[in-house]
Amino acid sequence: MKNQSSETKLLEELDTLIRARYTLLAVNTYEEERLKECLLELMSFDKHREKPLYFWSRTNGIVKIIDENTGGVPLIEAKVIPETQDPLSALEYIAAQATGIFLLCDFAPYIAPYGQEDPVLVRLLREVAWKLKITKATVLFAGPNFPDIKTLEKEVSAIELDLPQEDEIINALDIQLEKFEKNGINTSVTEDTRGNLVQALLGLTNDEISNVIAKATISCNGLTEDALAIILDEKKKVIRGSSALTYIHPEPANSLGGYQSLREILKKAAHTFSPEAKARHVEPCKGILLVGLPGCGKDLCKRVASSITNRALLDLDFGSIMGEGGGVIGQSAISIKRALSIATTVKGILGISEFEKAVSGMKSSNKTDGGETARTISYLLNWMQDNQDVLVFATANDVRDLESEQFRIGRFSYIHFVDLPTKEDRQEIFRVHLQKRSLKPEDFDLDVLAEKAEQFSGAEIEGAVKDAVLEAFIDGNRAANTKDVISAIGGITPTAEMMKTKIDEIREWAKNNIKGSRSASNVSQVTSTTATRVLEI
Repeated sequence: MKNQSSETKLLEELDTLIRARYTLLAVNTYEEERLKECLLELMSFDKHREKPLYFWSRTNGIVKIIDENTGGVPLIEAKVIPETQDPLSALEYIAAQATGIFLLCDFAPYIAPYGQEDPVLVRLLREVAWKLKITKATVLFAGPNFPDIKTLEKEVSAIELDLPQEDEIINALDIQLEKFEKNGINTSVTEDTRGNLVQALLGLTNDEISNVIAKATISCNGLTEDALAIILDEKKKVIRGSSALTYIHPEPANSLGGYQSLREILKKAAHTFSPEAKARHVEPCKGILLVGLPGCGKDLCKRVASSITNRALLDLDFGSIMGEGGGVIGQSAISIKRALSIATTVKGILGISEFEKAVSGMKSSNKTDGGETARTISYLLNWMQDNQDVLVFATANDVRDLESEQFRIGRFSYIHFVDLPTKEDRQEIFRVHLQKRSLKPEDFDLDVLAEKAEQFSGAEIEGAVKDAVLEAFIDGNRAANTKDVISAIGGITPTAEMMKTKIDEIREWAKNNIKGSRSASNVSQVTSTTATRVLEI
């Protein structure tokens, strides 16, 4: 079944809600112009053809775009309603109307200036909502996010204008290509390149799509295969600048030592997103939570997962989300919704580092920030529950203090425990890091190195190799050898020794809660092929 376009979905929802007399509707979107175009189309529907359409802004006041006598056709010259720039005056005018659709643009800051609600405006909105129930007038608010005001939660219904979907981007790209060709601009685009361009544009708004195409076309003297790299680079900047997401470059699978059973899970997860799996009603993999000791390569696993599954990795900075807005109520909600909307459209991997820190703070939120943290975390957890298109890959050092519902089945399909590497795994990790530095592993006694590096994490093994390479360079610009690495190992006190009590407690928790976890002497950073590491709740 073909996915419904974002605009068709919005139009159908608006048509239903307006006819059902939902009088105050908040449309959460950055794309005001796109919303206006949707409303112009809505006015051609039979049930709305005889209604007038108005747009309001603080600068222009209320402007009539379509009259009730024009049959849904825009006026040649819009009519400005005098003395309606003030938000209170605008609402008073609306309350006196018997019919019409009113779009109020950027109205939210007046309802809750600086995060504090305006009691007069809030009360007037409630009265307008009640009065309009017996009319054919409806008010829509356009903006990134409507304020979370308890008093209005029963009067205002929020809906989303989703980012452009694949079919919409294909259509927009084809129109752009046609325009370029008419203007004599080079458009050497094969079917493969066209498909790649469409995938590269997913996750952007209409305006952002137009901007990145324009920049790529100017830079490449036309829209050609060379434009793809520029579009991808520009997309990374756009997403980083407008959300708490960062595009992370994938790492090849051979850059990670061990983790054989995790690799198998990732391959299995990739299959669940295929068209064939969908046809067989196979549930997509919800996500993977990698729990383990610091320095055991959990973040590297995310980048390798991007390679194995062939899906783009978007890393979510939850600290950035909670830090946005300088404490203004609602800003974190705007940021998380924007980030998850992009992730859903891109259909890649959503990376969340230190998951336990990201979702902590729910209990104290009402006392510390008016519930802002709790609402933001709840939105993330609910999205994870409903998500069907994105593979969530979260990492955590210690989840013992989290509530079980925060990482239960339904939000994660797999929970993997990662401990320190076994001797065989340490040999493999040494091999990887020596090769990274153009050293031949066969020139080193890997057995001795692995023995000496007992209790070392993957990060500490890498640190030893780095130190050895540096010391060898200082000592006559020569290649490092086994002796250099042994010396470097001796200069490092592993975290496992410094934090022995805490690490033993984490291992004990994993042994009791994660299927396949075993005692510390047997558990490995590389998950055993006989241990599935799947939490079954």
